[in-house]
Amino acid sequence: MKTLLPSRRLGCALLAGFLLGCAGCSKSSDEGAASARPPEPKAAASQLQQAFSTAPPEIKQSATTASEALRTADYGRAIQALQTIKARPNLSVEQGMAIHASEQALEAKLIAGVEAGDPNAKRAYEALKRKRRN
Repeated sequence: MKTLLPSRRLGCALLAGFLLGCAGCSKSSDEGAASARPPEPKAAASQLQQAFSTAPPEIKQSATTASEALRTADYGRAIQALQTIKARPNLSVEQGMAIHASEQALEAKLIAGVEAGDPNAKRAYEALKRKRRN
């Protein structure tokens, strides 16, 4: 019987460690899901304007156009302006991140509009998908 006792202790210790490890990992997935949400269009528009505040006038104008279009849900104009900005060379990391956030916000807004039956959102979402294929 003495030979079974140490192996039982080891088994219990391993089981306890496994259960503690599983319990400690459960909350991190909730936090990750919250941070994966796309930004709201107005927040993305503000980030875009801030990132391009010191850009040359023609790029700054495109950023302003995209920002206004995001705020007013002018989907077609937002898509076009963001595409124009993305085509520019030598964007900074901050500018690239602002463009990415704006695209995420726009796409999330379009998907929500499509699900709600908005024909303008559906048309714009189809246009966005076509532009991505090219």
